[in-house]
Amino acid sequence: MIELLSHQLYHKLLALAAIWIEDEETTELQERNIIVQKHDGHSKRISYYYGCYDSLQYPLLFPLGEPGWHEGIKWIKNNNQQQLSSPARKILPSQLLTAEELLTNEETVRTAKPGRTPTISAREFYAYRFQIRPDTDSILLQSGRLLQQFIVDMYVKIETSRLDYFINRQREIRADLYQGIVDSVSHGETSGSKIGTRIVLPATFTGGPRDMRKRYLDAMTLVQKYGKPDLFLTMTCNPNWPEIRAELQRHEEVQNRPDLISRVFRSKFEYLRTEVIKKELFGPVAAYTFAIEFQKRGLAHVHMLIILKQGYKINTIEQIDAFISAEIPDKNQHPHLHAMVVKHMLHGPCGQLNPQNACMQDGKCRNSYPKSYCSETLICPDGYPVYKRHPRGEKVTVRGHQLDNAWVVPYNPFLLAMFDCHINIEVCSTIKAVKYLYKYIYKGYDKIVYHIATSSDSKGIDEIKQFQDARWISPPEAIWRIYRST
Repeated sequence: MIELLSHQLYHKLLALAAIWIEDEETTELQERNIIVQKHDGHSKRISYYYGCYDSLQYPLLFPLGEPGWHEGIKWIKNNNQQQLSSPARKILPSQLLTAEELLTNEETVRTAKPGRTPTISAREFYAYRFQIRPDTDSILLQSGRLLQQFIVDMYVKIETSRLDYFINRQREIRADLYQGIVDSVSHGETSGSKIGTRIVLPATFTGGPRDMRKRYLDAMTLVQKYGKPDLFLTMTCNPNWPEIRAELQRHEEVQNRPDLISRVFRSKFEYLRTEVIKKELFGPVAAYTFAIEFQKRGLAHVHMLIILKQGYKINTIEQIDAFISAEIPDKNQHPHLHAMVVKHMLHGPCGQLNPQNACMQDGKCRNSYPKSYCSETLICPDGYPVYKRHPRGEKVTVRGHQLDNAWVVPYNPFLLAMFDCHINIEVCSTIKAVKYLYKYIYKGYDKIVYHIATSSDSKGIDEIKQFQDARWISPPEAIWRIYRST
């Protein structure tokens, strides 16, 4: 039978993506590798953990056969510079005579026992390789779409090596502690034959289900101590920021430089935290939490929940109007802010103006746009306030349609004018929205997957395999995690 894995994280496939599939006979995830055909007719399988994998998979990027990451690369300090240790030199093309010798040395290096000298992880290796260096023309960073593929491929290598570590150390992470019936049912397992044979992905793996649940519980602890969040802020990366455009070469397109997008967004986010937390834009902050997510097309955005100290809570209509606006500003009085609102903060259009817009579901906008006009801000008992939207406000032309205040996404004028990007901010008026907001920002990765199940499918619960199923990784997210930005 066909078993559909329905979960809030699984969505319809609306764009092209690479999906890890299972082997038809073994139901195991197929290993990523290359098959090399020898002159004598035999073949050799090159796994991702071989140093020659990168140059064989991407000969245009490494025409001289430069080795990529592999096991056993050690740091050796010499005149304040780092050099490859002798095991790594065994797989340099300049040190070898035949391909057979290379493959033999690859396996020798991989199986060598680790010494006392610290070795370089895959993440450290590629974080170094993706750096921008002055007075150096990098073929890698100027390779266009091939760079996007290489970044994603290398991050999958990094994540696979980390997951392999947990697979091989189930005893050390005390997997028996997670094999109770209650724990199995709480993770969606209903087959009794599978309980007790779990392969655990512990909370120490960043981004895993246990890690996200732990973060959610930590965030809810903040609510118990400091009260409900006062503000819900969402900031989305703007690929046209001047800091990004200034670094592009003439021939480059912004989508082909995810490293720039990731680094500039990180800088902007740190600046945002400075304004909100340290400079107390909305008042002294008692606690806050945030989560970085990546849209299907790759742009990063951050969700932040802010809890203000007692005495600075936003409880009145006057306080809400002082911090948040949902109207198009006067073009003559505030020309820069007017341009920012028109550029970033107008929703859609959708509904009757554009029934095919992405936000439409069952003939209605999922975000309830256009909003109703309101002469003054109202505090609703069930969630967000109803913000002031005058019906006689200015109309502007956006994507061929006339839009007015009913289409404005709530924003803070100061932050919008400063950051030049979509930056939505809402007041959390009641406690009812707390759990929804915290679960929303810690919901984990988006997925799309189907599985053909049989009645004889009685293997144990594999949390690592469940995590890998149809993981959607975009180039900006991959480079973000390689740089370990958060």
